[in-house]
Amino acid sequence: MAEGVAIEVTPPKLDDSSTFKLNDISLEKEFGDLHPMLSNVDILRKQMKYQFKLIRTEWGKSHIITFLTGAFAFLLGSISSDLFSGGDPRTTGLDGLASLSGFIFFQLVVSGILWVWFFIQLSVNFPVMRGHIINIIIIWSSIFLSQTVFHVNSPNFPIGAGIEDAAGGAILTAVGFFFAYFFWKAVTETRDLHVQERHVHTDVRVMEEAMEEHSLVAWSFAVCSWLFAMVISGWSGAQFIADREVSDYGLLTIHIISGIFTIYILMHILWFPQRLLGDGVKVRTKAAFAADADLLVEGVVLAGEGECPSCGDNVPISQNENGETVVDCELEDCNSRGVSGTICDGCDLPYPNRYTCKSCGINSPVNDYIPDTEAW
Repeated sequence: MAEGVAIEVTPPKLDDSSTFKLNDISLEKEFGDLHPMLSNVDILRKQMKYQFKLIRTEWGKSHIITFLTGAFAFLLGSISSDLFSGGDPRTTGLDGLASLSGFIFFQLVVSGILWVWFFIQLSVNFPVMRGHIINIIIIWSSIFLSQTVFHVNSPNFPIGAGIEDAAGGAILTAVGFFFAYFFWKAVTETRDLHVQERHVHTDVRVMEEAMEEHSLVAWSFAVCSWLFAMVISGWSGAQFIADREVSDYGLLTIHIISGIFTIYILMHILWFPQRLLGDGVKVRTKAAFAADADLLVEGVVLAGEGECPSCGDNVPISQNENGETVVDCELEDCNSRGVSGTICDGCDLPYPNRYTCKSCGINSPVNDYIPDTEAW
């Protein structure tokens, strides 16, 4: 008999992002061992470690190109020979642009083009957050412009500034933080709805684990860091150019470092909600979600409640905003709802493709229970 031949089989390499979760992350040393109050710091450290590990495994060439595009756009707009020479303080507006040399003007145009391309790439790489790109631009512009307003009459702001000098800048800063708050609110409330709809379970402990897995503590800290970096970058840049005779370039260095950090942290806070919630999700507040639900009820959009095609009785079948048919789970003890044909997160059973009307007993595909209502 021929001897058996040993064959070595190499298992396929799995993507790291599919093999670990937040609960799989551990810390070598925990501050909570020193004092219980420091346990919140450990939660932040754990989530940051988890997110940075995801970035190393998931960010690719497109993310790097987007970051470099934003960094070059920022550097081209922040560094020029006109900046180091002090410029001409007597020229403003269009006359100031006309006085720029050919290369500096070309540099300004290229910077503007790169900024436009940067925000386009953000919308391409993070389609779930695409609806908030305009909010991001408003936040960024308001905070940077507020620092310019602060320094118009107070070159050493906040030193020597009066209340009248800070009024305009304070209003712009408030606008930026106002939009930032609603940006944060939209993401957190969408996360809450996502867990309630996609991870519903009869066991409360399972729901708590799902909410912990979708925690946004580190992401919220990143949003605060983004706002702080924008304020520092805007303040240091305005402070540097406010005094035409400045010779210490430490402020310019702070402006550049904090500005580049602002670009990275912006990509981070746009990436993580998309990674957490998945594709096809609309990030919005509960108020916006309720407004859309009212439109469905009032018939402005296709009605969401189903009815039997035979007897016309109402049935618990609806249609979501993406045109997908939503049904109840077949298991009586499971209270979840989901798209027909997909797997229920509560009991791992597929949502039914057919439904039996309790009034007349007819059994039909679930799509037949969606009425053909015209939208007015």
